[in-house]
Amino acid sequence: MTRPLTSSYDSRLHATHLSSLDGFRGCLAFWVYLGHLADATGYTNSILARHALAVDLFVVLSGFLMVHTWKGDVRKVPFATRQTLRFYLGRFFRIAPPYFLLLAFCSLILTDLAAMHDAVLRTFPPPWSTELAHFEPVTVWYFGNLRWLWTHLTLMFGLFPGLESSTPLPDWSLSLEMQFYLVFPLMLAMLRKVPLIAMAIFASALALMAPVLFGNYLVPGAWEHFGQPSFLPYRLNAFIAGMVIALWGRSRGSVGRTRIADVSAAIAATICLIPLTKPVILGFILFALLVAGRVPFVSRILNLRPMRLLGDVSYSLYLAHILIIIPVVFMLTCQPWFVGTPPLQRFAVAMALTLPAVVLVSYALFRGVELPSIRLGKRLTARLLG
Repeated sequence: MTRPLTSSYDSRLHATHLSSLDGFRGCLAFWVYLGHLADATGYTNSILARHALAVDLFVVLSGFLMVHTWKGDVRKVPFATRQTLRFYLGRFFRIAPPYFLLLAFCSLILTDLAAMHDAVLRTFPPPWSTELAHFEPVTVWYFGNLRWLWTHLTLMFGLFPGLESSTPLPDWSLSLEMQFYLVFPLMLAMLRKVPLIAMAIFASALALMAPVLFGNYLVPGAWEHFGQPSFLPYRLNAFIAGMVIALWGRSRGSVGRTRIADVSAAIAATICLIPLTKPVILGFILFALLVAGRVPFVSRILNLRPMRLLGDVSYSLYLAHILIIIPVVFMLTCQPWFVGTPPLQRFAVAMALTLPAVVLVSYALFRGVELPSIRLGKRLTARLLG
């Protein structure tokens, strides 16, 4: 029998770690890996083809976690405080070190990796190639000028059209997250005076206008052409959707809580979902049910040790998997038997060869880079800010 909605969340409200969300995050990262592998091997699958939607759910999860783990009253946050600086430093040391290490590695193999990528695309053209009059893959990755350097060191490259896809890594979403982190404390400070519904309306309006103004993948916009939705207006609504769940959860049982507040949260979340696709909306509903403890069977599966481990390594898995898929699939395409194999079998063979390497590399990055850099960030923050 499912426990009441209030108790299932409130009992864990101040335990900033909801373990089932580790498994949820791990599944999203694994979805991205499988989707990219399917693309590389010419295997068409309706679920794997939608792997980009996993990033939208990552965004929702990120918005939730930023509010859920924030110490203190989120509706009484002055912007210019030591807590804000701690937040910035903590997020930087969580994201940047593994990314910088993989960027440095990419710089050493960039030319060869681009040539292998082009060869794979020529062998198994991506589905979107049919939208082009003439498809001739020429991968343009570069590690060059001063503008590239400072935008990538600050992770603000997603603000500039053309830089959002300038490396082999799926890093456009990292810049998107860093833009959100930059404005997040300000958004908390605004909650004292700006209704959440007003924020949701503003963010959703931006999300609806962004493809028209700034481009939609292959289609240029009226003002700019972002090849990926790396600019915050594209996805601010998804971040706020996650924030709404956490804000609702934190206020459960608080003094003065009213039914109107619950209705307002539901309206704000609904408004944020309007620009999103139906699969993402379904994923959002599942996510909300997980947080509320209303799907215990799914929660138990996501709490299994392998699923939690997958969640632990999810960031490194998301960053590193492309660097393994491209060379392995390239070597396979040099074998005539592989090219002539049916798509599903090609996908299975490539998965058997890449998955062990992806898991091992991801775990090594998690243990050897992510955890030490997080500890370093905490020590530096304590020393600088007390």
